[in-house]
Amino acid sequence: MNIFRIIASGKHKFREEFISAFLAYLLSPKMDHGLGFTVLSRLLNRIAEQNQEGAQPLRELAAQFKSRLWENIFIANISFPVVELEFSYQGRGFIDIVIRIDNWFIMIENKILQSSKTENQIKEQYKGLQDVLREETKKNIKFRDDYRILIIYLVPVNQSEGGWYVSPTFYDEINKVELRKNDFKALVSWQPSSNEDTDIVSIVSIVREILRDEANGIIAPINTEVKHALLSLIDFVTGEFQGFYYEKAASSRNENLKLKVSDVLKMSGNLYVGIQYGRGGIVENAWKNQEFLNTEVTLSEESRGWQYLPINDFITLTRWSIEPNKYSLEELTWSNSPFATKNLYKAAKYGNPKMYIGVKGGLKTLQNMTPEQIRSRTVWQLSSKKKSSEWITCEEFCGTLESKEISFE
Repeated sequence: MNIFRIIASGKHKFREEFISAFLAYLLSPKMDHGLGFTVLSRLLNRIAEQNQEGAQPLRELAAQFKSRLWENIFIANISFPVVELEFSYQGRGFIDIVIRIDNWFIMIENKILQSSKTENQIKEQYKGLQDVLREETKKNIKFRDDYRILIIYLVPVNQSEGGWYVSPTFYDEINKVELRKNDFKALVSWQPSSNEDTDIVSIVSIVREILRDEANGIIAPINTEVKHALLSLIDFVTGEFQGFYYEKAASSRNENLKLKVSDVLKMSGNLYVGIQYGRGGIVENAWKNQEFLNTEVTLSEESRGWQYLPINDFITLTRWSIEPNKYSLEELTWSNSPFATKNLYKAAKYGNPKMYIGVKGGLKTLQNMTPEQIRSRTVWQLSSKKKSSEWITCEEFCGTLESKEISFE
């Protein structure tokens, strides 16, 4: 039984607050899960591994968490994590989770859907938390004014034909935050990322590691109920926080309507077209293939996730895929990572798109990759804007691949 999927199968949408509450439960050593400090300390250590500047302070913070049977009851500086859900900052908003450990404050903003990202939210929350702490120092003489803050932006990982990737818009959001000296920030994902450029910390990876260590006797045994809950969490998260599938009643004439691609190409309006693997799925199946016109696709009046494209985007990409010499992709906007190497090459080479490809280390790194590394890569970062010197043009990308005798027709 997976209680998360059951709750998410109800009439109303599964709320982020529910999963935030369970995460707070795991992070609090006071709760009855029997894991003690395990989840919190592993999260801090994994973030430290990805943050060279903050590695030592964060490791020292995690090292404080040790279960002791023999203790000195007169030691005054014993620190114990205190977890607060829905932390209010001066009536301006809420932070999903705030954890206090001595003079450290860990703020966690949780997102389970790409669409729930709010512009400048992390920046405003960070300022709001500082304002609250400054007020506390004024009215509470026992409150230390040398507090430190760790920002954790916890986000979903989207799926594409090439694997799992973190949307660049989440990176953009946390990069807006300008930190005070001695504060830190980290982007953490729920699901593991497939992108080789971002060795990002994920909650699922941490939970899997804990379960492996328990099975190998490295940590104390986990009781059956908690182990089942952790396995259910992994299943629910990697299933993109969805409940059990069922056919919903059609709310209008276009809901769940299935049509052949040839009929969709004659349509217009505010509709979405669903196809497996989204943009990448179109290129993979429609490439120079007239038979794709007979494929049935699903139409909806609302987007149901990354595999549903606005109808105009679907039409543009389909026509180009079938006849790449006749059409182009110039009018499409790129802001995610839909392609593995094969279909990315086709779009970059034959689509004339206004697109840049992100590679950690830029063109030099791509040139140093082996043909096998390039061919097997499942996720590439794409954008209609050149965000830094590490973002290369389509011409540079294709030219480098062709110099290594890599091409896809």
